[in-house]
Amino acid sequence: MKEIEPKILSKEEIERISSGINEEELIEFDKHALNSFYEALTAIEAKEPGSSWVKVIDKEGNVKEILDATSMNWTLSLGFAHPDVNYAAYQQMIRLNHVRYNVLTPARAKLVNKIAELAPGKLKGGRVSLNNQGGGLANEAAIKLAMMASRGADHFGVFWGGYHGSTLVMTTATQPMHGINRFTSFGHEHFTRMPYPYCYRCLWNYKGGLNGKKDPSCNLECFDLVENYILGMAPKRFAGIMLEPIQAAGGQIPAPPEFLLKLKEVCEEEKVFLIYDECQTSMWRCGKYFTITERYQKELNLDVSPDMMTFTKGIGGGYPLGVLVASPKIKKRFGPSEEHTTFSSDPLSMATSLAAIKVIEKAKYGENCEKMGNKITKRLLEMQEEYEEIGDIRGPGLFIGIEFVKNKETREPFTELSEEMILLAPEHNLYLGPSMPILTATGKLRRRNVTKIKPPLVVTEEDTDFILESFELTLKDALKKVK
Repeated sequence: MKEIEPKILSKEEIERISSGINEEELIEFDKHALNSFYEALTAIEAKEPGSSWVKVIDKEGNVKEILDATSMNWTLSLGFAHPDVNYAAYQQMIRLNHVRYNVLTPARAKLVNKIAELAPGKLKGGRVSLNNQGGGLANEAAIKLAMMASRGADHFGVFWGGYHGSTLVMTTATQPMHGINRFTSFGHEHFTRMPYPYCYRCLWNYKGGLNGKKDPSCNLECFDLVENYILGMAPKRFAGIMLEPIQAAGGQIPAPPEFLLKLKEVCEEEKVFLIYDECQTSMWRCGKYFTITERYQKELNLDVSPDMMTFTKGIGGGYPLGVLVASPKIKKRFGPSEEHTTFSSDPLSMATSLAAIKVIEKAKYGENCEKMGNKITKRLLEMQEEYEEIGDIRGPGLFIGIEFVKNKETREPFTELSEEMILLAPEHNLYLGPSMPILTATGKLRRRNVTKIKPPLVVTEEDTDFILESFELTLKDALKKVK
């Protein structure tokens, strides 16, 4: 194939589109943007292709370099502008940049085959559906498939603190944003919300749940309640149960693996489809395994694999992609009117996804994620002994959340501290991630006190040293502001 050469615009005109911005353009943008939630700093370019650092510019034209410990919200597993991924994008673009949904491309076929190979447990060898939107549509596809295969059931169990997307339906499946969302989501009659096992804030007042582990004396009373919903306490028979094995937006909260195993067993007995949203925990984000489900299988010898699983975030290699993989035992398949959008067969994101997967496997970035995550967590645990405000630290891998409290005994959320951390971190050349706000029915903020460290899987020893140093400097500055 020939290299790309512009025909109408000059190279300089095209390069200007993405290479810079001036104050006048930013002022105009602010007048015309319908979305109001953009940051003060504008991202310009990677410090180096494939690094965890990004160059940003403020409204005065000052440029600074920031280490992004959010992976631009958990998506850039291989850092900014990774050369292998972008070369895959380039190679795809010079061949095809779009096809309609029912047209097969080499990248689509190869990616579907690879995901079926990587899927854990009972999902291995399953069927795969792709979209170019992300996890919300992948989760909706799972709900559609569960209804198609469950002979009339159309009710779903979801969990407090869960996040599954922002479409009109998946907003209903997600933790309610009372007082923030100014519209009514759809489909409330199709969902029942159940308590999630939040071991640090146990509803049964066990106090020994720390660092992502349940209290040793816990009897999983939380599961007993969920089981009752499945066995008939819900208003209708469930077609499926959807949950994140580790809640991400809700605060980096892992469900005990034993809980997941019991949930799988009762779902199998009651013929209810179990759906895991691993949109954030897949793509080696939690360490040396493709999913957290695989980690439990390999390290704990527990097969908690569900009937369906969804992926997004890092799965596209920095490009938009959502994935549903279903067990080969589910024989139903989507027809053309049941699951498609205009751009859902985007060959570009499928090529970049496959390239990113191959890079992570070949370079063993999952092992790097495990190593760097352990290093960061080790130092954070030391800080936990030094700072009264660090209540809990939860992982694994580079999927780290720090829960701030005003008092370690009462565990009162220290939301103000977490919010200051997010605001102040860029002053120390670091981006940190926030958690989702948990609100009362009247819109009063109950907590938003988990700060996240989730950098690209490619972070170096030097990067992790910088993250830890900047995190502690930010913490000290934030404490001065809130006390």
